[in-house]
Amino acid sequence: MEAYPVAGVSWERFAEVLEPYMSRLTGGISRQTELEAAGLDSLSLVELVVVIETEWDVELPLDALNWDTFATAGTLFDAVTGVVARAK
Repeated sequence: MEAYPVAGVSWERFAEVLEPYMSRLTGGISRQTELEAAGLDSLSLVELVVVIETEWDVELPLDALNWDTFATAGTLFDAVTGVVARAK
């Protein structure tokens, strides 16, 4: 868990955004949470991308829209904070 916001994205807010898309989540979201195992499917992935882009006013690049980026909460957090940092 991040103790401070990275590029203006707090871990707490990021986890709040993810949680509705984790239909099989047991416990809290950590960097190691495997998103597909926690319930993220292709339809919810598309919805989540729209929510992320709206929440942080960015556009995720096409090359980031793959299962490697969405493998874990940590890999997605890193991708989002990277895009937000470059947008500033």
